[in-house]
Amino acid sequence: MLESTTYPKFDYLFAGAGASATLLLMSMERRGLLKNKKILVIDPDSKIHNDKTYCFWAKPTDEISINCKHLISQKWEEMCVNGRALEPIKPLEYMQIASIDVYHEMRRILENYHIQRIQTNVVSIEAINEGLKVITEEGVWQSAQVFDSRPPTYLTAKKNEVHLKQSFIGFVVQPENKEETKQAIDLMDFRIEQQGYTQFIYVLPYDSGKILVELTRFGKEILDPISAEPILNEYITKRFGTCTVSHIETGCIPMSTLRISENTLPGLIAIGGRNGAIKPSTGYAFKNMFKHAEKLAEGMQMAISPIKQESPKRFRFYDRLLLLILNNHPEAGSGIFKALFDKNKLINVLQFLDEKTSLSQDIRILISLPIKPFLIAWHLDAKVRFQYLAAPIFLFLFTLVLWAIHIITPSIFEPIQIGIFTTGLFFLGIPHGAVDHLLVKEKQKQNIRLTFVISYLSKAFALLLLWLFVPNLALLFFLLYSAWHFGEADMHEWQFKKKRSLNNWVWGILLLGILLLGHLPETNQILGNMKANTIPLTNKISMAITMVLGIISILWAYWERRLAMFISATILLVCVQLPLITSFGIYFIGQHSLNGWTHIKKGLHLNNKQVFVKALPFNLAAFILFGVLLYYFNSFTSKSTLDEWMKTFFIFISCISFPHIIAMNKFYQLIGNQFFYDSKK
Repeated sequence: MLESTTYPKFDYLFAGAGASATLLLMSMERRGLLKNKKILVIDPDSKIHNDKTYCFWAKPTDEISINCKHLISQKWEEMCVNGRALEPIKPLEYMQIASIDVYHEMRRILENYHIQRIQTNVVSIEAINEGLKVITEEGVWQSAQVFDSRPPTYLTAKKNEVHLKQSFIGFVVQPENKEETKQAIDLMDFRIEQQGYTQFIYVLPYDSGKILVELTRFGKEILDPISAEPILNEYITKRFGTCTVSHIETGCIPMSTLRISENTLPGLIAIGGRNGAIKPSTGYAFKNMFKHAEKLAEGMQMAISPIKQESPKRFRFYDRLLLLILNNHPEAGSGIFKALFDKNKLINVLQFLDEKTSLSQDIRILISLPIKPFLIAWHLDAKVRFQYLAAPIFLFLFTLVLWAIHIITPSIFEPIQIGIFTTGLFFLGIPHGAVDHLLVKEKQKQNIRLTFVISYLSKAFALLLLWLFVPNLALLFFLLYSAWHFGEADMHEWQFKKKRSLNNWVWGILLLGILLLGHLPETNQILGNMKANTIPLTNKISMAITMVLGIISILWAYWERRLAMFISATILLVCVQLPLITSFGIYFIGQHSLNGWTHIKKGLHLNNKQVFVKALPFNLAAFILFGVLLYYFNSFTSKSTLDEWMKTFFIFISCISFPHIIAMNKFYQLIGNQFFYDSKK
């Protein structure tokens, strides 16, 4: 139950008073959204020092150039890289905004609209009945909408993800010879010792005759003054002669491909770096913050919910590869950036970094770069990103091989499938359901209680009685909980972030429908042996329904952009050409049991051998139970041994699956989605 205590209320509350908050307030002001509103801004810093500068490139006619015109302190129409000749970047201009001017703009807005400001740290933001409460070191405040620009919190890194730092130390200097400033601007000058990092000098000349000379490092460690000062002093003396240092600027920007931890509380909106505004490969963020502020203000004006800011997938891919190189092979960084600017027009590079190029333009730029480090990074990225596809692809190829054997040499198909699936059941199918006693226990080494065993077996026995006396009801029950369980396991494996029970049901019904209706004669034969009602459809109609279900599965996978799901749907359609028991075995052992085994192994922090050893006693007991059922149903004296075997197999699977599904459901709820995201490391 949400808290109903009343705190001082505001229409809008800003957790942070930096550039992203200022830009949003400016956008809201232009749309008249600040009038007659009670607003609170909270920030731990007084914001009275010029502690950083913001740079971006844009056309003079762009919205950002027009709306931020009063903040822009300097513009450049020509630039160079690595000490080359100046190159025009028209129609673009490179613009700079001093942070102190942003802070002055914030103060102007606060004064004009009587906005309250408190200097303190925001400790946490929580939901209450009336909206959100913001807890600080000085008190608690309440608002229906909170804009959070505090530094982002990143999730745990996977093997193909990188979290580097772009740290810099800059001297603002006054050369004795002012003529030296004319050719001063340099976006990246690599003519310094790299020292095992990727580092460069960034130079901006000011109209006042002063020059910003900044050493920037891409790396895991933050640049320290002891390392930076000798490099800066040598560069400044060599290029500009004797200079006087008037100001020192320092900072650190995250260069990260990690996912940012999201708080999905209603009314809580992340802005700035917390919303992913910082471009991972460059550290530029001001233009993205401006765009997001404009979209938020437009949405507020039109009462439209905000959409999370995100770069196109291909640019996120480029950034990830570059950061992998900078992380694993920092010595390659300078060569990549030199090639980028040496072999391409500067304006084209700026458009590329701004993510405004077409795919064909991207390709022309990418092929101009050293290929080897990118191939190494791509291999690492693909190995991690697509390792989860190894099992589905192998299962698909295995299915095709079985299909070929079934068509070409049907005489040897049956003994092959019996051998394969008997082995699969013993080593994977049954064992993955034989450690249920460990799944919801707090301690893995806890002794098994007799009450647990009795409860577990009683559930299985109750279902067996249902099969013996009310087979139709048992069949319906079996299909329903199987559909749920298969769907739940697959949805977790495919990382469906939204917990929707409907997804579980729909996928489970689709796959069971394809398996059963795609083998209608065999399905009805088994149902008849079980003394259950058969499915009253012709084979032609059932195959038509199967194809529709298959198409729905494939379209759903395409819509969700889940390649593993797409492969699974394709396997199910291929299985229509194989016998029912083979098709069920392919899915049950090759996909469901294998995935379940992986989830259990990682959830219990055990290796394959440890899980199998713990499951072995229960695994053997299950096979003994299967033998007892075979004997009970007279399988050894029946004229149709295979029919009786299949009937007994499905009844056996249904009985042992029922308590297993209950245990797995508790296990998935206990572990939660985050485990499965982390398990893909």
